[in-house]
Amino acid sequence: MIRHILLYSGLFCFIASCNNWQATDSWNYPEITAIPKSQKLFGMTVVDNYHNLTDLQDTQVQKWLKDQDSLAESYFLNNHLLKQFQERFQELEGRARGNISLIRNDENGNYFYLRYDESIAADILYYKDKLTDKEIKLFDSSTYPGKSKNIIYLQPSYDGSKIALGFNPNEDFTTTILIYDLQAKKILSDQITHINPDFGGVQWLPDSSGIIYLYFPYVEQASAKYKRESFSVIHFLGDNPQKRTPIFGDDSSLGIESDYFPKVKVGSSLDSYIIGYAAKSGMFYDSFIAKLSDVMKGNPRWKPFFKTSDKVYYNQGEIRGQHFIYRRATPDGNQLCQVDIDNPNFDGPLILANGSREEPITQFEITKENIYYIREKFGVEISIFRIDNLQNTVQLKPPFTPGYASFFRESVAHDHIGIGMDGWTSNYIRYNIDLQGKFSDEGLLDTAHFPEFKDIVSKQIMVTSHDGVEVPLSLVYKKDLPLDSNNEIFMYVYGAYGESMSPFFSPMYLDWVKQGGILAFPHVRGGGEKGEEWHTQGMKTLKYNSWKDLIACTQSLIKMGYTRKGLVSLYTNSAGGITAGMAVNECPELYSSFIAEVPRLHPFGLESSTMSSSTSYIEYGTVKDSLECLGLVRMDPYLNLSANRYYPATLIMPSNNDDRIPLWDSGKYIAKLQKYNQAKTPIIMDIDYDSGHENALSYDASIDLNARIFSFAKANMRHR
Repeated sequence: MIRHILLYSGLFCFIASCNNWQATDSWNYPEITAIPKSQKLFGMTVVDNYHNLTDLQDTQVQKWLKDQDSLAESYFLNNHLLKQFQERFQELEGRARGNISLIRNDENGNYFYLRYDESIAADILYYKDKLTDKEIKLFDSSTYPGKSKNIIYLQPSYDGSKIALGFNPNEDFTTTILIYDLQAKKILSDQITHINPDFGGVQWLPDSSGIIYLYFPYVEQASAKYKRESFSVIHFLGDNPQKRTPIFGDDSSLGIESDYFPKVKVGSSLDSYIIGYAAKSGMFYDSFIAKLSDVMKGNPRWKPFFKTSDKVYYNQGEIRGQHFIYRRATPDGNQLCQVDIDNPNFDGPLILANGSREEPITQFEITKENIYYIREKFGVEISIFRIDNLQNTVQLKPPFTPGYASFFRESVAHDHIGIGMDGWTSNYIRYNIDLQGKFSDEGLLDTAHFPEFKDIVSKQIMVTSHDGVEVPLSLVYKKDLPLDSNNEIFMYVYGAYGESMSPFFSPMYLDWVKQGGILAFPHVRGGGEKGEEWHTQGMKTLKYNSWKDLIACTQSLIKMGYTRKGLVSLYTNSAGGITAGMAVNECPELYSSFIAEVPRLHPFGLESSTMSSSTSYIEYGTVKDSLECLGLVRMDPYLNLSANRYYPATLIMPSNNDDRIPLWDSGKYIAKLQKYNQAKTPIIMDIDYDSGHENALSYDASIDLNARIFSFAKANMRHR
């Protein structure tokens, strides 16, 4: 990630103290004329003060954005803490540098993975025929002629004879897919464009003769049809990639909306059926099913399969023989279920396992004879189970109690499976699970050691929210740390789309703890820590529960004496911007700083925009419904900023090429906040002019990004 760097001298002045930067005068921010627009909807008037910033092609708007970014660069150039964090992060991350990434297996158990070569600044694709064999170098990505040399996607065919490699040459929404032929030892002529692997990826045909992928006809952000009217196509290797034979989503008779994403799934080389999904925001989709043989002939006969109302989790369904095994939400939690494909009864399936609200089933995978699944207690404590072919269930005993786990190497074609596990204080390790349920270190990764973190502990407490509901709050700190009001807290919140704030091991985050601070992770409503109901209680007109939970967690830490006002830095990203932004709006005095990466801060603006190419209205609400429209206004951090208030130091970090959240979302928020803030705190916007919403960061870019985040948090702590 290369950031726009211009020195913008004279915009502000400051002095350095031992712990923070203190403004000595008013901040002189770049000026932009406010041209408001009013909308009357369902009897209420909504005023967008900086509507003119929506026009990102306007030269004055572009100049103002660059001046804002220059101000941010000047701030960090003069922040003495930034270099300290960079140096520490480089040392910590350097221990793991060169580690293998994007590990994939074919059905024969062979390994494909990447290693980053510092000498050529490029990824190298390697292959291992079983773990005990010597690795073989297959492809040097520095030979790829595109701008970016990083491989961001890797998927081998089922027999391992071909590997799909994804590059992001323009660092925008689309990816270029190349096919490496392992037998011919070369890149084939097939070059697939207008694809984004985040939307279904590459689905190999069982015989490795070709792929199916989701095709996006319109990939320019300026287009009114941006990301719309996509459909799945089949491509046989050797054919013209521009041929793009449609196989799902182009048929209007299926009733798939133009802003949905009609993607498909092929689970193994043994599958005789293919499932198509009408993908959108949310956890549940309508689906269709067809015979794979008909699809390969270019004549699919799609039949309705399960519906959104069946509450089948979109990413949790697998075919094994004539059965479809899936995870579904229930009023009391969720379940693992099974139906016959030829005569599916989603109203009365065979129940294989149950998950509760407090300990829902969050993942499962299928092998030839067994089913493995995971239950998570409040999102942070993992239990692992196996169901055999006689439907007997046993709980497995891993080497340690993980906070997060995910399966790998599974297939209905064999009985091998592995699991990767980590936690707040436990580094990531990959294990194989044998048929007796025993765990053994896979041995592929050289796990880096961090002895300086051995005295760090974690715990979870329950916080009573505004309506009496108990909210889990995870804390990470040194076991000998005095738990008093002098502690500096770095708080990370999300709370949207049913995604749990699962534990993760990060040396850069744990450095905060090593330096004497506390990490706090509120598991607020809108996430998935207590199942689907926890999610729905933080959606649409109930979204206020998300930020009320966050405020309650912050206040509880202060009340219990873990910290005090002015020593809590609040960080979020993406959809978490609503939760965090509204908490700051309602209780700005609680937080020393507010930091948001690619955040959503103006949801009403996106949902009311004619250029909207998102189905996020399913999560937040639509302006076409009176109650949901009111909910959108009430949850909008930009619209709910108040004049003449004292706001915390604020760092907003949007991306110019974000395909989900346009740059004007953050721009409007910053312009209004700079105008309204009465405190002498920095309000800055650090724009990434190259990356998108979820582009994988390079090693150096990741260190720089996190150093900016943590140095800003540290610099703006308010000690009395």
